[in-house]
Order: sequence, then structure tokens, then C-alpha cells
Amino acid sequence: MNVVGLDLSLTGSGIAAIDAHTRELATAVHSSAPPADDTLAGHTRRHRILVDGIVRQVLACDPVLVVVEGLQFSVKAKDSSLTRRGFLWWAVIEAFCDAGVPVLEVSPSQIKKFATGKGTASKAEVVAAYAVAWPNAAHTRGVEDRADASFAAALGAAWLGVTGLPLRNTAARRQVLKGLSRPSSPLRQLRISDASDTAA
Repeated sequence: MNVVGLDLSLTGSGIAAIDAHTRELATAVHSSAPPADDTLAGHTRRHRILVDGIVRQVLACDPVLVVVEGLQFSVKAKDSSLTRRGFLWWAVIEAFCDAGVPVLEVSPSQIKKFATGKGTASKAEVVAAYAVAWPNAAHTRGVEDRADASFAAALGAAWLGVTGLPLRNTAARRQVLKGLSRPSSPLRQLRISDASDTAA
């Protein structure tokens, strides 16, 4: 069973899975190029393929919990992808809820704070923390997406009580965990084997 972290995006969605028993991390980036057919039909086909692909990839991980980064919109920046990203987010969440997979929504600032100790951390700082925590993980294409998804998964794993993660038990991380909401549905029974509380 895995705790899965998701950083959803139209072009490159970060997916990270932490095995609840071995604590091993696996990451991927689910990519999607803009449609060559720049029409309503072209975009809807792209979105459906994207949603179905992400959902299949996550369900194949046997998720005990999916932690997803919440939506962020920028009206001032004239965010032209706002409605399309909104559809992607809700369609993916709907599929998990229909499949009975518990979903926990977290804010970008909560992920940043859990990763670095501060909720205003830059992408580079999150990537640097990712490199320290998981030096053997993939640091190639889509590393920012992988990093966000990995800390989302780690956040969910810590919330479930998984020990032995490569993260120190800091006050900032405890504060983030304390502020989390409940997931969308009851959790499956998860037996966590004993492991050391923290790692360097």
C-alpha cells in the first residue's frame, strides 16, 4: 500500500508514491502537450485522456491515501488556464472519490512548510530539500513537480503515522500536521511496522 502525493498540472503532473511499509519513494511526471487541434473538441479530448491517465497511474499504486495540492488561481495575472486546470483537478478528485480512495487536500503553503520549514519557500528551496531527503530519487525532468508531489506524499504518510521517513520531526512539520483537515472518506486499515522515528 502506498501514500500518493499529487501536484496536478495540465502540462506535467507530479506523482509520488511512498510505500507505507518500506518507506521507498517512487516518482513520475505525467505529461501532456497542448492539442494540435486548438478547438473545443481538441481540448476536451486532451483533458479526458489526461484525467484518465493520471487516475489509472495512481490507482495502480494501490493508494491508501492520496494527498493532492489544492487549486491556486491568479486573477490578476489573467490566468487563461484557470477553467481547464479546475476541470482537471475536480475530475481527478471525482474519480478517486468514486473509487473509494481517501483524498486529503493540502495547500501549497502547507507543502512548502512541511518541506522547508516555511510556507513561503521558493520552488528552488523545495527542490533542494527534496535532494537532501531523497538523494537517490529522480532529479531529472519535472524535478519541481516530483519534489512537490514527494513532500505531499510524505505529509500524508506522516499524518497516517508512518515512521522512518527521511525527515526530522520539527516543530514546523508538527504544526502542519496539526492543521490538516480530514480526508474525503474513511481510511483503509493500515498496519505500520515499527521503524525509527526520524532519519537524518
